[in-house]
Amino acid sequence: MVHFLASATRRPCSALPFALIAGLAAPLVLVSAPRAIANDFESCTSNLIEAGIAVADAAGACGTALHPADLSSCTVDVLGAAEVDAEQALVACQSDRRPLELATCVGDIHQGLEVANSTTVLNNCRRSVLPMRFSDCVVGVATAAELAVTDSMTQCIAAGYRPEDVAPTFIFSR
Repeated sequence: MVHFLASATRRPCSALPFALIAGLAAPLVLVSAPRAIANDFESCTSNLIEAGIAVADAAGACGTALHPADLSSCTVDVLGAAEVDAEQALVACQSDRRPLELATCVGDIHQGLEVANSTTVLNNCRRSVLPMRFSDCVVGVATAAELAVTDSMTQCIAAGYRPEDVAPTFIFSR
């Protein structure tokens, strides 16, 4: 029996190559986190400077952005659609988790309605959890009900309605 154990320890292990060939063992795959391209930071900074943001503010905003291209695109699009300060647009785009949707929201409301106060539109789009749905609501409600833009924004941003007695009860009555 000792001879059997000794011979077993000298044999090369052939199970691992067989498992790899049969596809039973997963190959080692290195996955890295997504990287922003270095040119995204350069183009972000350039776009913000061209839009009127101070050099230090543009560099700081783009340097700390997770998606610098989205930040600069949002800021430039908001400035193109609304009459707001460049710093206001940058701060709103920095603080929103969906900056491209924020810019679309501001643009859609300005394109669909006559807006008297662009800052109010920007702030309401920023406060909304779903900016594109919010802009659809504002334009739709203002058009159908012939409301002022501020009144339709107030109706669409309100979160006071809570449906009651929707879930079934499990209390049996006799």
